[in-house]
Amino acid sequence: MKTFDEYKDERLLAEYMEKAVAVDRIGQSYIFEGAKGTDRQDMALSLAAALLCKGKEGQSRPCKTCHSCSLMESRNHPDCITVTHEKPSTVSVKDIREQVIDDIDIRPYYGGRKIYIIPDAEMMSPGAQNALLKTIEEPPDYAVVILIVTDAALLLETIRSRCMILSFRKEPVFVPEGEEQEEIFRRMDNILKGSKEEDAASLMSYARMLATDGKDILPDLFSYIESACRDALLTKCTAELTGGTGAGYIGKMSGMTYEGLENILQAVDRARHDILNNVAAEAVLDVLLLKMREA
Repeated sequence: MKTFDEYKDERLLAEYMEKAVAVDRIGQSYIFEGAKGTDRQDMALSLAAALLCKGKEGQSRPCKTCHSCSLMESRNHPDCITVTHEKPSTVSVKDIREQVIDDIDIRPYYGGRKIYIIPDAEMMSPGAQNALLKTIEEPPDYAVVILIVTDAALLLETIRSRCMILSFRKEPVFVPEGEEQEEIFRRMDNILKGSKEEDAASLMSYARMLATDGKDILPDLFSYIESACRDALLTKCTAELTGGTGAGYIGKMSGMTYEGLENILQAVDRARHDILNNVAAEAVLDVLLLKMREA
């Protein structure tokens, strides 16, 4: 079981969760999405341990020394339930009903919280998701439900809309190499930060250059923009929890509205889809860059 400061690849996510626990601003329904091999499961256990920790006031949580943390280390804590499924490729209505719905109204054994972790949540049948929906809509005040998935889009919209979605990445953020790539990413940074240096005519010229000379780095560029936006969203959430402001480049981006950052993420998804479907790269980039400036 990891403490939050042990997460190096997901530092911002860990910092957000740690501060949310510290100020008691934890949501009751989460989706942890990411490829297998990311820190989704570990972070869910760290969050559960932090919420159940009985360490001294002011001590960082999880403390790893109290009785509750010892139970978490041995995976024997009665208030942390990891849902299992009998069928290898399906989480059934029966699984959800017996392990979550029929159990959730029983108050925690040790007081405080009760956490339900559902791995492979994308394997829930539509019936299982609908059965879980009422619990997510009206959970007891002590309950926290964490769905672990490869892609949140595999869940019903009714589930997604009622959960906070946190995305985990397997690969480190792309770092440009060479002068040409550095110039491309410098200009992208200017756009993300709202620099007036990049006017409309310059953006169109830039799109044409990328479409011809830089197409090979488009997947990395899309991932770079996506990572920056998600980091900015986390920084924005963390700053709101503590009453502070984000620092540096991501801090400047976190000054954008939630809607603006979400619009950029949607524009990147659309651009990636269009490139895969052989839409002209120049046209795709024209739209993406303008959407970014509008945000």
